[in-house]
Amino acid sequence: MPRTRLSAILYLILVFASGVLVGVASTRLYAVKASVPSPAPRTMAEFTRRYTEELRHRVGVNDEQVAAVEKILIDSKKRYDDLRREQRPMRDRIQQEQVDAIRAVLTDAQKPAYDTWRAERAKRSKTGATGASGSSGAAR
Repeated sequence: MPRTRLSAILYLILVFASGVLVGVASTRLYAVKASVPSPAPRTMAEFTRRYTEELRHRVGVNDEQVAAVEKILIDSKKRYDDLRREQRPMRDRIQQEQVDAIRAVLTDAQKPAYDTWRAERAKRSKTGATGASGSSGAAR
């Protein structure tokens, strides 16, 4: 039975449509798997819980080791907090020097607008409107 031109076109359309369907299905499957990362922990307790759970599953630590790791994490957090507290005056001084240098570049007419803009940025930063409220804010 000779194939007609119409049946050849129908086969081409069928092959093309099946390719599109397979492509769409695989793209959606990939997008679902790729977009399911676990959110970052919000608290130290949540971070510690996740960290020790992963140690249990991936490394095979026991309860005694978990308790020791938790103590190490608490101690490390305290040391990091102390370090941040020590560095804060230096960061604040550098930031103030930056602001003073920028103000020196501006005209007297531009300085009030700059101050207003900085105040708005500081307010947004404190309310969390710009993302992470603890951002370094080099231009604050």
